[in-house]
Amino acid sequence: MARGLNVDLITDAAVAIADEQGLAAVSMATVAKRCGFTTMSLYRHVASKDELVWRMVDAALGPAPPFTFDGWRDGLEQWGAGLMYRLREHPWAIDVPINGTLPTYAQLSWLDRGLEVMDGTGLTDGEAADLVLLLNGYVFWALRLEVSLTTAPPQPLVPPQLDLSELPYMRRAVENRQFEDESTADENFRLGLNRTLDGIAASIP
Repeated sequence: MARGLNVDLITDAAVAIADEQGLAAVSMATVAKRCGFTTMSLYRHVASKDELVWRMVDAALGPAPPFTFDGWRDGLEQWGAGLMYRLREHPWAIDVPINGTLPTYAQLSWLDRGLEVMDGTGLTDGEAADLVLLLNGYVFWALRLEVSLTTAPPQPLVPPQLDLSELPYMRRAVENRQFEDESTADENFRLGLNRTLDGIAASIP
């Protein structure tokens, strides 16, 4: 076993690379170089890149913090904002493929905290879980949109060469600049968060 090399060192190096260059830049070779060891030495601690990526997610999200909340809505608002804060620190996490499993303690911790908030609402356990996952999906989508708009070069919403004559409502929206506003990314996130919570409210008996 290579002296000084361990799972935590490997994971921290991989997270640092992803924070700087994105998830695509992470490979066993780049992580080994960052750690100062050979690529093969990493496999004594981490079986595969897939395992490494999930260890990165676990480290990046971390356990969900405890919430002091007044009712389910206040709790889920804190939950969504807290998850968004963690993801903004490590935006590459939105690029981790969804495979239908929850293989990390951090993911389970966040889900557990969401279920805690929903406890006592009168929903079944399955209904509560579905709504927490719905909110989780909104947070990930909101960050993906935020990152995309931040990194893309400025351009018009609708290319000027497109003919909108048969799309009257879109034409009016574009002419009146209905899709344009001066809201910050966080204001847009909060707006969507509150509308999602409105939908969840309609599901609670």
